Amino acid sequence: MPNNILFTIQEKMETFSKSEKKLASWILANSSEVIHMTTKSLSEATNVSPATIVRFCYSLNLNGFTDLKLNISTHLPQIKEDLYSDIIKNENISQIKKKLNFKVGHAFDETIDKLNDDMIEEAIAALEAVDMVYTYGIGASGLVAEDIYQKLTRIGKNVFFTKDDHLLATALVSNPTKSLLFAISNSGQKKEVIALAKIAKEQNIPVIILTNAEQSPLALLADILLLTASSGEAPLRSSATSSLLVQLFTIDILYSAYASRHYETVMARLNQSKNAITKLDT
Repeated sequence: MPNNILFTIQEKMETFSKSEKKLASWILANSSEVIHMTTKSLSEATNVSPATIVRFCYSLNLNGFTDLKLNISTHLPQIKEDLYSDIIKNENISQIKKKLNFKVGHAFDETIDKLNDDMIEEAIAALEAVDMVYTYGIGASGLVAEDIYQKLTRIGKNVFFTKDDHLLATALVSNPTKSLLFAISNSGQKKEVIALAKIAKEQNIPVIILTNAEQSPLALLADILLLTASSGEAPLRSSATSSLLVQLFTIDILYSAYASRHYETVMARLNQSKNAITKLDT
C-alpha cells in the first residue's frame, strides 16, 4: 500500500506556497470529495489555478492529480473514520488508539523508505572502528541518546552519555581515544547539538546524525546521515510521539544489524549482562 498521502500533506504544509497551502487545507478537509473531481472542478472549488494543482502533486512525489486521487481512494476507509485528524476533546479511547496506531504506522513506513541501507552499513563500520562513542540529544532526543548508551554498553562498547553539553564538549576535545559522536535532533536545528557536532568535526571525530531534516544545519555536518520520517506532529502530539518512536525504531535497526554482524560476540556479552543483573536482583 502506498504511503498515506494526507499525512504527507500535513507534514509538508509549512513548505508549501500560499496558494498550495490553501489547496492542501481544502483537500485535508474534503478528501472524500477529491476522488470524484477533475482538475478543473478542484481548481474552481479552491480558487487556485490548475497549474498549482499539478505543481502541488509533483511536490508530493506523485505523477499528477490522478495519482493523488488514487492514493486518497486507497485510504478511503481510514479517511471516513477520520483517523488523519488530531485528538479532539473527550475523544473515545478506542478512536484515540486507532488514530495513534495509524499515525505511528505511517511514520514507521516512511522511515523505512527514507533510511538508507548504505548509511546503516557505514554506521556499523564506524562503530567497529572506534573505541569510544559519544551520544547526545535534547528532550525526547535525549531519551534516544540514552537508549544508544544502554544498548551499546550492554554489548561491550564504551559509551559516554551526558545531558550536559559543556561536559561532552570537554570530553570531545580532551580524550585522545579514537571515537565518534552520535548526535540526535529531529528538527536538526538545536543549537547545542549543532555546536557539539562542529566541535567533533574540528577534532576530526566522525559524526553520525539522526534527524528527519535532510537539509538542516545539523544534517549538513554529518559524515553518516540516518534519516527518519517527517512526523508532522499535531498539537496534542507535540510531545514528539511519532518522532521519538521512529528514532528509537532506527536505533533498533542499527543495533540489530550490528548484532547480526557480530552475532556470537554480542550474544555472549548479552548473556554476561543478564547474569550480572541477575546477581543484583538476588
